[in-house]
Amino acid sequence: MNVFFKTINKISDLGAILSAVVFALMTILLLSEVVLRTFFGSSTEVSGEYSGYALAALIYLGLGFSFREGAHIRITFLRERLGRTGYFILELLCTAFAMVLSGLSCIFIWEMVLTSKARNLVAYTPAETPLYIPQALILVGMIILTLQIIAQLTALIARGPQAVEIADSGAED
Repeated sequence: MNVFFKTINKISDLGAILSAVVFALMTILLLSEVVLRTFFGSSTEVSGEYSGYALAALIYLGLGFSFREGAHIRITFLRERLGRTGYFILELLCTAFAMVLSGLSCIFIWEMVLTSKARNLVAYTPAETPLYIPQALILVGMIILTLQIIAQLTALIARGPQAVEIADSGAED
C-alpha cells in the first residue's frame, strides 16, 4: 500500500513541478511581449492565446498537489461540531463524492480531447493551435487530481476515524 501512496504522491509532485515550469514559461512569454511592444513596436501575436492555455495548464497540473497538501478551500465549521466519528463519515462521503465528480470530469475531458483531435479543431486565432493540446494538459491535471482523491479515500478507509483531525474545541466521541 505504501508503494501506491508514494507513486501517487510522486505523480502529484511531478504535476506541481510541471505547473511551476509552465508558470515560468508563461512569465517569459508575457515579459517578451511587453519588451517587444515597448521597445520594438512588434508582437509575438500569440502571447494572449498561449498565456491563457498556460494559465489553465498550471492550475490543473497543480490540483493534485494542492489537494494533497490541503490547500483547497474547505468549509470547516462542522469539524468542531460533529466529533471525530461524525466528521470522519462526512469526510468519507465528501471524498467519495469528489472522486466520482473528478472521475466523471476525466471521462468528459477525455471525450472532448478525442473529439477535438478527430475533427482537427483549432483555435480561431492566428496561431491556429490544435485544441486537443491544451485540452490534453487539462486532462492530465484532472487525472492527477483524481488519483490523489483516490489515495485520500483509500487512506480514510484504511485508517478509519483516526485519519481525521478535529479542532481542539472539546468535541469528542
